[in-house]
Amino acid sequence: MQNFPLYRVIFGADDSFRIDPESGDLIATKKLDRERRSKYSLLVRADDGKQSSDMRLNITVKDVNDHTPKFSRTTYSFDIPEDMAPGKVLGHLLDRKRHKVKERLIFFYRAIKSSSIVAAILASDSDSGVNGEVTYSLEEDDEDETFLLNPVTGVFNVTRPLDYEAQQYYILTARAQDGGGQASTVRVYFNVLDVNDNPPVFNTSVYSTSENTPVDTVVFTAQATDADSGPNSYVEYSLRGPYGNKFSIGTVDGDVRLVGELDREELSNYTLTVVATDKGEPPLSSTMDVTMMVLDVNDNTPSFSQNIYDIEIEENTLTGTDVIQVFASDADEGTNGQIRFTISGGNTNSDFRIDSVTGVISVAKQLDREARSSYSLVVQAADRGSSPRVDRATVNIMLLDVNDCSPVFELSPYTVSVQENLESLPKNILQVSCVCFLFH
Repeated sequence: MQNFPLYRVIFGADDSFRIDPESGDLIATKKLDRERRSKYSLLVRADDGKQSSDMRLNITVKDVNDHTPKFSRTTYSFDIPEDMAPGKVLGHLLDRKRHKVKERLIFFYRAIKSSSIVAAILASDSDSGVNGEVTYSLEEDDEDETFLLNPVTGVFNVTRPLDYEAQQYYILTARAQDGGGQASTVRVYFNVLDVNDNPPVFNTSVYSTSENTPVDTVVFTAQATDADSGPNSYVEYSLRGPYGNKFSIGTVDGDVRLVGELDREELSNYTLTVVATDKGEPPLSSTMDVTMMVLDVNDNTPSFSQNIYDIEIEENTLTGTDVIQVFASDADEGTNGQIRFTISGGNTNSDFRIDSVTGVISVAKQLDREARSSYSLVVQAADRGSSPRVDRATVNIMLLDVNDCSPVFELSPYTVSVQENLESLPKNILQVSCVCFLFH
C-alpha cells in the first residue's frame, strides 16, 4: 500500500531538468544557457496512488557573465580625408543588446545623417544587465591622442588637424569591456586620404647662360615639388610673360629651351614667370619669377671715338706734358670690356708715351722740329678678353717752330782789300753769311 507520493514532470522539462520521484528534488540534467533559453515552465505532478495534484514551476535562468563583447568584424578600416576638421565624428562602436537593437540602430542612423559619420564598428554582448553593458576605450597606441573615443557612445572624434604628408595612417586598438569585466579588442585602421592642399614649390630662382648659347639649347630645368600624392602631386609647367620669342618650356619635364638668339648688350637679364600647376581637383598652382642672367661673351671690338686725331704742339713742349687723350669704348662687360691702350707704330724714337688705362698721350723726350717736324702715331685699343679684340686709330702730331736758334757769322773777322777810286759805284766788295746753331 503506497503511503507517500511520487513526483514526476508532466511537461516543460525540455530534457534540461528531471525530478527525483521520491524526494521531489528538481535536478538540472545539462548545462543551462540563458542566452539560448532564459525561462522554463514545468508542470510537476505528485501522485500517491489514489489522488494526484499538479503544480506549475516557473524557472528563470539567472545570467552569468560568460560572454565577452564581440565585434562584428575582426578588423575595421576607415578612410579619412586629411582636411577632416577636428571634432568631426568619424565612426561608432555600438553594443547591440537584443532588447535595445532597434533603439540603438535608430540612434545610429540618425547620427549618420546629422553628423556625417563615415563608418561604424559594432560590438555585442549576449549577457544581460551590467554583464551586457559595453564601454569603449583606446589602448596606449594613440600616444599623441589624435583620436578620441567616447566610452559610452563609441563615437570617434579627431582632436587635431591631420596631415597626409606627415602621417598616412593610424593603427589603433579599441577595447570593448562589459560590466562584468569581460573584454575584447579589435584593430582599427584609419587611412588618411590625400587632399590637394599643397601647391607645387620651386627650389631655384636664378640661372645663367652665355649670350652665344645656340638656339634649342636647354638653358635650365624648372623643378617644383608637390608634397601631395597621386595626381595631386603631378606637376605641369608653363611660362608667362613677354619672352615667348626667346624661351619655351616643356610641359612635363620643365626644360626651358632657347628659341631665339640672345645678346647681352641688348638685354642682360630676363625675368621669366614659371607656373607650376598640379593635377588635383581643383588644381593648385605656384609661380616663380626666374632671373635668367645672360653671361657676356667677348663679341664686341673696342671702338675709338674717331679714327684720326690731328694736333699741333710747340717743339719746346716739356717732357711729361699731356698733349692729347684718345677715347675708345667696348660694349662687353668685365674683362671683355676693359680696354688697354698702346702705341703700336710711328714712335720709333719713343718720343711719346701713352697711359694704358686713360689713353692720355704725353711727351716722353725733348722734341726738335728742326730734326723731325711731324709724327703719325698708330694707337691701339685692345680689350682684355681671353681672345683680345683690337681697334686702331692714327694720331697726327705737327711740331710748331719756336725761335730757338741764334745766328753766327761763318768768319770772324772778315778781311777784304778795296781799290781806291772805284768806278761804277755801288759795287759789291764782300758777302757775309751766318748760320743758326741749336742750343740744347
